[in-house]
Amino acid sequence: MKKIRKLFVFLAILGLSVTPKAENWWSVYFTSPEIKSSLNVPTKAMVAVIDKSQKYIHGAFFDINSEEIADAFIRAHKRGVKVKLVTDNDNYSRKPVNKIMSAGIKVVPDVGKSLMHNKFMVVDGESVWTGSLNITDNCLYKNNNNAIHIKSSQLADIFDNEFYQMYELKLFSNKKTLKPFKNLTNKYYVKIEDTNINAYFAPKNDIEDIIIERIKKAKKSIHFMAFSFTSGQIAEAMIKKHKNGITVQGIFEKRGSNSQYCQYTKMKVEGLAVKVDKNPNNMHHKVIIIDGERLITGSYNFSKNAACKNDENVLMIDNKDICSQYLKEFYRLYN
Repeated sequence: MKKIRKLFVFLAILGLSVTPKAENWWSVYFTSPEIKSSLNVPTKAMVAVIDKSQKYIHGAFFDINSEEIADAFIRAHKRGVKVKLVTDNDNYSRKPVNKIMSAGIKVVPDVGKSLMHNKFMVVDGESVWTGSLNITDNCLYKNNNNAIHIKSSQLADIFDNEFYQMYELKLFSNKKTLKPFKNLTNKYYVKIEDTNINAYFAPKNDIEDIIIERIKKAKKSIHFMAFSFTSGQIAEAMIKKHKNGITVQGIFEKRGSNSQYCQYTKMKVEGLAVKVDKNPNNMHHKVIIIDGERLITGSYNFSKNAACKNDENVLMIDNKDICSQYLKEFYRLYN
């Protein structure tokens, strides 16, 4: 027992989350690029999820450029698991993608002008893996990222429907023409025990307005970590909350933080407690935590392209234990 306790303490020091035993339907992971160690929990966890698959894997990732994850997909394929993948055309020529296809796995590219920016994987119709992680060595080992693995067949169905539209129907970006599947596309909510979860996909869902409505309901605090934050509407909603006495703290990715579109300077001038990150690479999170009990995470940057053009996925989870893990990551980077 002492060894187990020491391991938990060690992981906590690294800033890596440990799933509470009582909540065995979810697991949360964070990268720790500032720690030069061979221990990489998100990578090992993702490989483990792939290696345990028995029926199928449906993955939609903006960028697939990790040999380690590619090899895991190929191992699954060789033991009879049906592996299907979608990626953006800009990254379709990656060496690991070619390796995956050479092994007999079909990879469908989005050849449209906008980005297929999703980051999710459905396994065996039983669980969903998502977060800010692209399948690249940079995202896995150099950038600050998060991932969450949720065991729920209902949530898997929702993400499988989104995957089907891209992989089988070749429908990307604006899916408003998908009238025969209206009932399927309107499914977005599941409840696991006492936790409410909403899954949204841009641009067919107006995620920007949904986020703003969640911000308006904040009673105590708002914390965010943003790789790209150019949405003036979301910024204004946070500024109003700040002026009403709500605690608002945020971390911006340093790169581009001084651009005319980034909301960092505006929020700083308004007196909000915002900082730029110190990772020499990228702080790649796209996270908002409201009142310490509502989490917003996924592939969605707080930007116009994410709202109106790109294929994106977002989870909104009402769970204090999950939020506490994300708040630990926030303060680890903020401080």
